[in-house]
Amino acid sequence: MNQADNPSRFFSLKWKFALLFGGLLIILNISFPLMIYWDMQHKFGFVREQIQQQYHQYLDGQLESSKSELQRLAEFVLIPANDNPTASELLDLINREQSELELGWNVSVAHVYRRDGKFLGGWGLDVPEFVSQYAIQTAENETSYSQVDCRYQCRQYLLLPVLSQDQTEYVLLLGYDISQILLAFSSKTGADLAILSSYASDDQTEDRYLPSWEKYVHGLSHFQQNINYLRQFGEIHQHDFHHMQNHVMRPAGLPIEFHMIRPQGSEDVLFVIMENISEQQEELHQSLIRNILFAVLSFLLLGSSLVLFISSPLRRLSQVSKALPLLAKQQYQLVRQSVSPPPHHQSTDELDLLETATVSLTTQLEQLHISVEKQTFALQQERDFVKNLINTAQLIIITLDQQCRITSFNQYAERITGISANEIINKPIQGFFSPEEWPHIYQALTDIKEKRSSVQQMEADFIHRKDNVRVISWMHSSLNVQNNDSVILSVGVDITEKKHNEDQILWMAEHDALTGLYNRFKFNVEFERILLHAEKVGSKGVLLVLDLDQFKDLNDSCGHNIGDQLLKRVAQVLSKVTRSTDLVARLGGDEFAILLPQTDLKGAEQFCKKIAVQLAELNFIYQHISYHISSSMGLVKFPLAGQGIDALLSNADLAMYQAKAKGKNTWHTFNIDDKTRSHLQNRILWKQKIIDALAEKNQRFIFHYQPILDLTTNKVSHYEALLRLEDADGTLHMPGSFIEVAEQTGLIHQIDHHVLKMGVHKQAEFDQLPTPISLSLNLSAHATSDPELLPRLKRLLRETGAKPGNLIFELTETAAVADYGQAKTMMLKINKLGCQFSLDDFGTGFASFRYMRELPVAIVKIDGAFIRHICDNPDDRLFVKALVDVAKGMGKKTIAEFVEDEAIVTMLKTIGVDYAQGYHIGRPKPALLDDANLSD
Repeated sequence: MNQADNPSRFFSLKWKFALLFGGLLIILNISFPLMIYWDMQHKFGFVREQIQQQYHQYLDGQLESSKSELQRLAEFVLIPANDNPTASELLDLINREQSELELGWNVSVAHVYRRDGKFLGGWGLDVPEFVSQYAIQTAENETSYSQVDCRYQCRQYLLLPVLSQDQTEYVLLLGYDISQILLAFSSKTGADLAILSSYASDDQTEDRYLPSWEKYVHGLSHFQQNINYLRQFGEIHQHDFHHMQNHVMRPAGLPIEFHMIRPQGSEDVLFVIMENISEQQEELHQSLIRNILFAVLSFLLLGSSLVLFISSPLRRLSQVSKALPLLAKQQYQLVRQSVSPPPHHQSTDELDLLETATVSLTTQLEQLHISVEKQTFALQQERDFVKNLINTAQLIIITLDQQCRITSFNQYAERITGISANEIINKPIQGFFSPEEWPHIYQALTDIKEKRSSVQQMEADFIHRKDNVRVISWMHSSLNVQNNDSVILSVGVDITEKKHNEDQILWMAEHDALTGLYNRFKFNVEFERILLHAEKVGSKGVLLVLDLDQFKDLNDSCGHNIGDQLLKRVAQVLSKVTRSTDLVARLGGDEFAILLPQTDLKGAEQFCKKIAVQLAELNFIYQHISYHISSSMGLVKFPLAGQGIDALLSNADLAMYQAKAKGKNTWHTFNIDDKTRSHLQNRILWKQKIIDALAEKNQRFIFHYQPILDLTTNKVSHYEALLRLEDADGTLHMPGSFIEVAEQTGLIHQIDHHVLKMGVHKQAEFDQLPTPISLSLNLSAHATSDPELLPRLKRLLRETGAKPGNLIFELTETAAVADYGQAKTMMLKINKLGCQFSLDDFGTGFASFRYMRELPVAIVKIDGAFIRHICDNPDDRLFVKALVDVAKGMGKKTIAEFVEDEAIVTMLKTIGVDYAQGYHIGRPKPALLDDANLSD
């Protein structure tokens, strides 16, 4: 039986709404008064807890007050005034004051005990046995003790130590009736108080016994009214008596609130505070009834309003629900008759939108048949477009079936392989890959077919019909197309040129771009490998470091292009004379290194002669002038005393400089003789000093600040931060003592980084001063070739917040022109950050004016050699005057060094120098000049 034969029962949406919202309204209207009632009960409980806490505090206060008053009475009345009272004196006093104590203070017991607990005398009977034991404790502790006890009569017992001959000899016991406390509590608070104990007094009757708790009622305000409540309470909580202590209890069915309190120090006596709260509870119930009545009225009102409100919308909704099935039968005219567009109003609701949508849908479905034919035609065109797109895309697009046979092959794939689609369709794709790569590719394709992977990416060689190989980056992915055998889509990008470029970049990273030789990085890597192999197998070799003689003069006079041509010619000569097992590299500038494995010193010296001859025969002519090319070479054998490549290169450099000292065009073999050993030991010592000084924990590198005077305003314009190395004993060392060693040992970059960090942090401090101060920092000659310097400077400026406009970097003229291109590039990048440059020791080079024009410097610092005798030497004065004029013409400031007296200052002002620096202005000191010194 199908669904048409057994239609489901119709249940109007109106009644569904009524049941749903009616149920929600009932739940909400019932929940609301219940929540209010619960909240009121919670607040009522909290208030009662606070009231009972106040009762508790008042009761404790009464007990403490009675104790304190009786203690003061005893101290002033019952204890003799002399320092050595006797037992008889104590007994006489308490006997004499008995009437006053009994009538005025309600005291019923007054005893005297010796410090060992022996009873000496007094009046009053029925004292508990524990008193003698507590008398001993009171005497030992020399402090009073109090306890409530109801064994014979409910009393508060007070034991007081009595001093005799500076020690406690006696203990005075006072016991007073606490019934007055009960009356005072009831009168003060309006609540009732009961006193319970496990002991029965002589006058106890059965109506005072509580069998549920096995307790006797020793005192109860409004006894007849409250004793039954107390018994009922005991029956309700018969088994949880001990858990109720210090808790507020409101048992169901009783109008009384109970609060059970055990006084401090008592194991037996229990106070019960009782208060009638029936009026408050009745008020809570009345409030609940009023809230429920209000909820019922709200439900009736809201329910009636809801029924009236939804009747009309539901009727319209019913019409739409009957019209919608007609659309499936294409009876569009009947739909329009049943549902008409709503009239235009300023506001619309969902039913208006539904009716509008129904009319609109009817119109759209009428036009659908015509539009289907148009869409079919458009899809045909789109399919042709996609096919053309695949064929014209500069990508290899191939589809494969389950057997990895080609099912489609676009035109770009035909062009890359030289094979047409007709030739390759239904052929295995394996033929396009080498036998070595195919297993890996087949595994990737299998993973896609078997759903272990949805995408596989790889690079592989793709073989052309003519055996040409292209490098293709493949993206294989799963393909799910109905009525088609293709299961894999393979898209390839030809990256042959990219791989070639990557190889070129890798080559450039390891080779010198000018000469094509290995660079320092690659040389160090290979030298490290060869040195380890030599140490392992016990073979010997020689390291040769070569530096061209007078290359700087030729480079400066003829230009960098001519110098580069000479370096290329020299590199060709070195490559020509070396063996295939030798290693040739350009370390930088005009310095080359050659590694000669499996060679002894004798063979290396013969090799040096060969290089000298070949360089001498190098016919290098520029502007009809023939230049004689020679070099100085340093040799060092390896392995040597466990030295690493840095030490070996340093030793070879040392030998090379010794060769230059001999007169150039020769070589020198490194030999650890006494003089050289002393030099090496000194270098090792300074190297360790530098390493220790660079350690973060030592802070041995410090700044001394030398002021620079503005000759126009006669005020200090900025300070030069001069580096000093401070030993542990406080000895200061100038840079001349350690810079050379730092350069030889490769630590110079770390010093530059340390100076940069110290200087930028110090500049950030100075920027916070009321009058900001600029700092001038010195960089080494190696800073221009340090790739880490610029990133470090950017990071330090960002972290410290230092203002780059207040930072000046000093670079010597010699350092700037040693590698002019690198120096200019670095200076331009640092200038973009906002920092300035100063050219130091200006005038020492023969091409100074040219570099002053081309380098991006803001300040030119004139070498002190031209300043020291400027007042006496007309040539110096003429040179400085010319330099200042040229600098001003180029928009640059000038600083004169070595200003040692006022006469030089006057001369510099006359010539037009901008700033002065020297001992006359101020010596380098660890701190800046203060205001007083500035005025001087």
